[in-house]
Order: sequence, then C-alpha cells, then structure tokens
Amino acid sequence: MKRGIAGALALVLLLSACGCWNPAPVEMTSSVQGGLRLVHWDGRTYAPFCVVPKNSRGGEIGYVDGDRDDRISAYEDWPPEEWLVSWMPQDGGALLLKEEHVTEIPDGLEREYP
Repeated sequence: MKRGIAGALALVLLLSACGCWNPAPVEMTSSVQGGLRLVHWDGRTYAPFCVVPKNSRGGEIGYVDGDRDDRISAYEDWPPEEWLVSWMPQDGGALLLKEEHVTEIPDGLEREYP
C-alpha cells in the first residue's frame, strides 16, 4: 500500500515539475470598453495589446465566459499575472492581452490596440 501511495505521489510531482499537470481550468469573464473586449481574472483586467502566433502560448489557464473554445493561456515564459494569450482552436492566430498596470513590454512587441 505504501509503495502505491509513494508511486502516485512521485507521478504527481513529476507531472507538476514538467508542466504536464494541468490544474482545473479557470473560468474568466469579459466586458467591452471602447469597442475592445477586456478579460477579467482574479481582480485583474487584461486588454488587447497585439496579435501573436499561436506557438507563443504557454500553459493553458482557462476559458472566458463559459465558452470552452474561447481559451486563455500564459504568454511564453512571462507571468500570467501580467500577460495572457487569448485564442480559439479553430483560428490560426492569437491575441496577446496585457494586464492594465504592466509597464515592462517584452522585446519585439508593439502595441496594436489603443
């Protein structure tokens, strides 16, 4: 019995360390302001910043307004508290979202939305 518990614990730790372990997806909400869709998560507000390729997505975090096809991921290795990527499985691109208080912009990115 102890061997089974130890093995299960080791598997959980391994999956967590490699990024393969995905906790339950978070449901986020959205609103529209000035013609732009804002995403709200854990007391933070994210606004569109620029279009990015889908391969710039980091780990998947959740979805928006109950639509499991309206997905949100982290942006590369940047903290999700600052940057998120909004994307849909059927689309080719993705939209980078910036948290409203962030001032450090990753190299090579330029604002495409007001």
